[in-house]
Amino acid sequence: MTGPTFGTRDDTQRVGLTGAVRRAVPISRRESSSWRPVALVVECLVMAVAAIVTATLVPPLGDTGRLTVTFVLLGFVLQVAMLPTYERLRSLLPTRRAVIIGGLAMLGSATVFEVPPRQLRATAIVVAVTVLTGLAVRIVRSRTQTRSTTLLVGDRVAVSHLVSLWGPQPDVHIAGVCLAETDDDGTPLTDTIMDITVVGALPDVPVVARRLGVDQVVVAPGPVLTAYDVRRLSWALEDSDVELAVAAEVHGAVPTRIVPRLLGRRLLLSVRPTRPPAPLAAIKWIVDRVAAVVLLVLVAPVLGMLWLVVKWDSPGPGIFRQARAGQHGTTFTMYKLRTMTLDAPAMQADLAGKNEGDGPLFKMRNDPRVTRVGRVLRATSLDELPQLVNVIKGDMSLIGPRPALPTETHEYDDWIWRRLTVKPGMTGLWQVSGRSRLAWNEAVRLDLDYVDNVTVSGELSIAARTIGAVVRRDGAC
Repeated sequence: MTGPTFGTRDDTQRVGLTGAVRRAVPISRRESSSWRPVALVVECLVMAVAAIVTATLVPPLGDTGRLTVTFVLLGFVLQVAMLPTYERLRSLLPTRRAVIIGGLAMLGSATVFEVPPRQLRATAIVVAVTVLTGLAVRIVRSRTQTRSTTLLVGDRVAVSHLVSLWGPQPDVHIAGVCLAETDDDGTPLTDTIMDITVVGALPDVPVVARRLGVDQVVVAPGPVLTAYDVRRLSWALEDSDVELAVAAEVHGAVPTRIVPRLLGRRLLLSVRPTRPPAPLAAIKWIVDRVAAVVLLVLVAPVLGMLWLVVKWDSPGPGIFRQARAGQHGTTFTMYKLRTMTLDAPAMQADLAGKNEGDGPLFKMRNDPRVTRVGRVLRATSLDELPQLVNVIKGDMSLIGPRPALPTETHEYDDWIWRRLTVKPGMTGLWQVSGRSRLAWNEAVRLDLDYVDNVTVSGELSIAARTIGAVVRRDGAC
């Protein structure tokens, strides 16, 4: 794992952007971005209307309250105006700053001007509704926004790595590649890199970015590019609404774990530890057990009825017990509603040739061992309800990696074993991202991403997405 590195060739020898910058004109605003000012105006108007409507429904604000709300709206607009063009519609910084402005204004009103508590409460309600309305507009717009178009810049090896990484991603569209290489040795530059068209060289980046109307230019670090090349490229794009980004070689870390800092005039990316803070771990421990107890009490009647249905549908116990690998590889007994026939383990050897899974997993879309009721339970994920008992016992967590079979862990290397450093979960990134239809490597990557980046917001996001995945039966098998 390394940070972005660039070559250190002499300035007179590298393929720089001197000529491109000298003759380049400011990149004009693209047609695709002409809606951005309109969208910002609409957003501000929606927030203003929300403030006016709320103010009419709550007790009188008074002059101080009206002034506070005005400060919040103006502060939001000013913060948006100070952001780069490409950042104005997606950044949450204006919203956070608006909350700070409103909070400071109300604190000053209470301590300096001695505003009555009734007016302060009314002001707080109006400010909260105004800010939350703006936040909701931004969230809705981010969900409906089309995927961003990207122009890659770098040498063949570095660019090929990014193309292989981003090619399958539905939210990334690579419009072309500008190669930062020369043909001094007489070898012509390639026309494509992994089916992505090479549209120019390093000096062509500003013109190509304008012609293709891309949202961002991504520089792939490598020995050919220098820090001076990137700096000159930022000069060439500074009058446009095209974002310039450098792809850092820090895998599996969310932005909150990356802290930029300077050391001897060199930009470093400091990577924070993966282990969650002790308070967060304690909160997760408490929430797991309390929530599991509450949920188990609520679903107990349903669980009892399903237990009877399973026993009626096929001979055998209603609850299926199986050894699974827990935290640090320790074995525990996991509980599920039985979805297969009693002779399912013995039949697996005969079905090995029909295995549709990769890696150590055994998967069949139409597994003959699954009972009639079992297919319904699997499709709705109701078979996993007894795992609430495992959560209460401390063997599992509500959210975590998929609980693996002990036989699967025998094939793990040190890299995959990392997923066993936390408790397995009833749900997790693997489940909300496709479950059974995921390839083994992709499932492992999601589990490792979760283990290395446990956050409160991430836990809440997975919990919310689990509801949608269960309703859609996404990846159920």
